[in-house]
Amino acid sequence: MQHFFLEPDQIKDGVVTFPEGISRQIKSVLRLNLKTDAVIVLDNSGWEYLVQLTGSKGKNVLGEITGKQPGRAEPSVGLRLCYSLTKRDKIEMILQKTTEIGVTRFQPYFSSRSLVQDIRNNSARQERLNAIIREAAEQSMRSKLPVLEPACEFEAMLAEAEACPVKLIAWEGTAIVSQVCAEMLNIGAEGKQEIALLIGPEGGFSSEEVKQAEAHGFRQISLGTYILRMETACIAGCAIIRHLCW
Repeated sequence: MQHFFLEPDQIKDGVVTFPEGISRQIKSVLRLNLKTDAVIVLDNSGWEYLVQLTGSKGKNVLGEITGKQPGRAEPSVGLRLCYSLTKRDKIEMILQKTTEIGVTRFQPYFSSRSLVQDIRNNSARQERLNAIIREAAEQSMRSKLPVLEPACEFEAMLAEAEACPVKLIAWEGTAIVSQVCAEMLNIGAEGKQEIALLIGPEGGFSSEEVKQAEAHGFRQISLGTYILRMETACIAGCAIIRHLCW
């Protein structure tokens, strides 16, 4: 059954009004029957609603809520992925695949070797990235959307991550014996339950940046014997952590 994240104001008094973009998807792409088909609607609170489609009004598809239940459980430990600004296609892949894996927060940044150094916000671009996250969350049947933070400088990113009890930086200069393991992810029963994973740009981190991260509490880790591309490292690192810690 198809899943759709909607804004809370689009779910009122048992009636669901699908926005124009999703309405076009329902009618033209998925070709759902507006009188007989049902879908799952989520409001990003952890609940999911069974919605019977009832027709349309103007450009908006309408539906009626027929049931409500808790959505699939989100991870008990948050996973913050800190990734370098880079080319558009790589960022889109990172957001899509790691949303499916279980990242709960994205923190883009730029460092000395990042391909993109411009952190100015572009509303259309931000909307596109949030749509990719939303569609990946719908496809993987998540009950809450990961948060995409505004891009920032390297130092600001390190400072923002200080609240995470476990902070890991993947660096090709780290000894292979320091591969990420379950013992590294033991964050205890108290405090903010979140792990920060820091992945470098295509050119890697400078040794000074690694020292800077360590000064903020980051621990060096290796992701294995081979040198991974940036986007591969993001996906592999998140998959390993989610395998070890949910």
